[in-house]
Amino acid sequence: MLCGSTGGIRLVNERPITERLLGMPPKRTLSHYKIDAKRNMLLVLSCDAEDMFLPKSTFIFHEFDSNFELKQKKTFLIPDQLMIHDWAFTDSHYILIGNRIKLSMPGMLSSVTGLEPMISTISLNPSRSTTPIYLLPRSLDKKNRARDWRIPVEAPSQLWTSHVCNAFEEKDGTGNIDIKIQASVCSYQWFNFKKMFGYDWQSEKLDPSFMNVGMKEVPHLVQISIMLNSNGACSWCTIANSSSHWNKPADFPIINPLNSGQSHRFMYASSTTGSRKLLPYFPYDSVIKLDCDTGIVKSWCPGSRSFIGEPMFISKKTTEEEDGYIVVVEYAVLKQRCYLVVLDAKRVGHDDAVIVKMEVPEHLRFGLRNCHPIQSDWDAPSSDMYLGRRNMKLRIMGTFHTSKWKKGGIDPWSIP
Repeated sequence: MLCGSTGGIRLVNERPITERLLGMPPKRTLSHYKIDAKRNMLLVLSCDAEDMFLPKSTFIFHEFDSNFELKQKKTFLIPDQLMIHDWAFTDSHYILIGNRIKLSMPGMLSSVTGLEPMISTISLNPSRSTTPIYLLPRSLDKKNRARDWRIPVEAPSQLWTSHVCNAFEEKDGTGNIDIKIQASVCSYQWFNFKKMFGYDWQSEKLDPSFMNVGMKEVPHLVQISIMLNSNGACSWCTIANSSSHWNKPADFPIINPLNSGQSHRFMYASSTTGSRKLLPYFPYDSVIKLDCDTGIVKSWCPGSRSFIGEPMFISKKTTEEEDGYIVVVEYAVLKQRCYLVVLDAKRVGHDDAVIVKMEVPEHLRFGLRNCHPIQSDWDAPSSDMYLGRRNMKLRIMGTFHTSKWKKGGIDPWSIP
């Protein structure tokens, strides 16, 4: 029996390699989901687990309404081996910034025998000096039908994308489309699967010195601009720092979620003051607020010997983009305490930015992440038919606390 998909055909009864050899679920849900507030839709992206061994990438986009009813499903087969952790969308496109990878035979043998984690089966592929950006059609308008989405826009720099904050498109009177993407990126030379962000999986310890190298190597914020002409062809693509006023590392960029897929002015992220002589760039010790129109950056810092995790924007659902709260975990090293800090998004950079600061009753391991959908809660990888049939639960995950992943019932195969 044959099953059709956008860009390819495969046998339905053909069991994936990862399922036959390793017992892995055939599909993996990517860590980051998206909310299209304009259409009131939940967007979830999954991929085939076997693609980590094959020179292809299969991506399946699901869109659900507020009742968790599936309204749209699209599958794309890309003839390139990619690793995607985060992504973006606009009114017309799903946007994937490709991180090129390849199969590592030595790593595969070590992982199959249990000597190394499964991520060791792949390695970075720095064979090209550009970054592929796939503009996949979310809607089938005339321009999307004319353009071959299998051919990526090649951004003029080799970058490994960490997180994608937002993307939006603006049309002019002549039919051109200007697409803007805000993301955090780093270099292929710095990124290391076996020591991701300085975390050693064998010792379960974090080495902060790994993050304290040159500015261009570690995660930093950039804006990618793409111009499509009236026929859908790329006229040009540029990459620039998100702000000329901020030259320090930063990651985990966020905006008011009501503006996702739409034009935004303000962006928030975890960053650093750079004031420490030892380990100046990491751990992060500041929440920054970047005005994308002016480039002006304001920041809030919890104080000496205190660090922060990934910020979260809680919107008040008004017409003002700044109207909301920034929630972040503070790690007070000297006190060996963790605090949940709520900031007024409008007042970041001012003395009265803190609305409330609450001590967390249990000490949290450093590396606390934002909210992600937990695979075991809603049957996503096991069957397309069951995707979204249960209410999706969101939990806060400690990135570097692997034992809690297991206790929480999280399938380790699902963590990209």
